[in-house]
Amino acid sequence: MHRVGTEPAVIYAAIALGHFARRLCKVTERTGFVTANERDINLVLIGDDPGCANTIRDSLQVAGISGIIRRVTPGERAVECARRKGTYESGDTPDLIFFDYEEPDEDKTTVLNEIAFCPDRARIPIVLLTSPESQELIDNGDVGDDTAVMFTPTSLSSFIDKMRNGHREVFMKALRTLYEYGPILVSMPRNIAH
Repeated sequence: MHRVGTEPAVIYAAIALGHFARRLCKVTERTGFVTANERDINLVLIGDDPGCANTIRDSLQVAGISGIIRRVTPGERAVECARRKGTYESGDTPDLIFFDYEEPDEDKTTVLNEIAFCPDRARIPIVLLTSPESQELIDNGDVGDDTAVMFTPTSLSSFIDKMRNGHREVFMKALRTLYEYGPILVSMPRNIAH
C-alpha cells in the first residue's frame, strides 16, 4: 500500500513558488504598461502615437484583460521586433502585434509590407489598426500584395470582446490561422484625439 507523506506537498509548494518567482521576474524585467494583475497577454504596438497604446490598454482593462503593451516606433526596430531578430531575439515572444496604421505614411507602409504582406511574413499575428483613410489604401491595393487575403475589419471593441469571451488559446489559434492569409484588420474608434 502506498503511503502518502509530506513529500508531495513540499514538492508542489516548491514548484508553485518557482513558477511564481519566474513569472514575477519576467513581469518586473519588462518595459511598458503593466496592469494591476499578473501578465495575461503580451502585446507589442508598432506605432508612434502614445494615445493609441493608451486606447488599447484602456480597452483591455475595461474588458478585464490584464497584460503588457510594449510600444516600438515604426522602422528597423519594429521589423526586428516582429521578426524576433537582434535585441528582440532572446526576449519574450509577444502574443500579438498591433500595428497603428491609422495615419499611413511611406515609412509605415514600408515596414508594414516588410513584416505583414511579404511571403516570409512575421510569424506573430499582426492586427492592423485602421482608419477610413488607411482602409481605403488597403481596399485599393495600394498596400500589400495581390496574394494577401483581407478580411472585413472589425472594431477594436468587438475584437477585444471576442478576446475576452472566448477561450484564450482557441482565440489565439484562430488568429494565427487567419493571419496565414494576411493581417487581421481592426478599425479604431474615431473619437480618439491624436
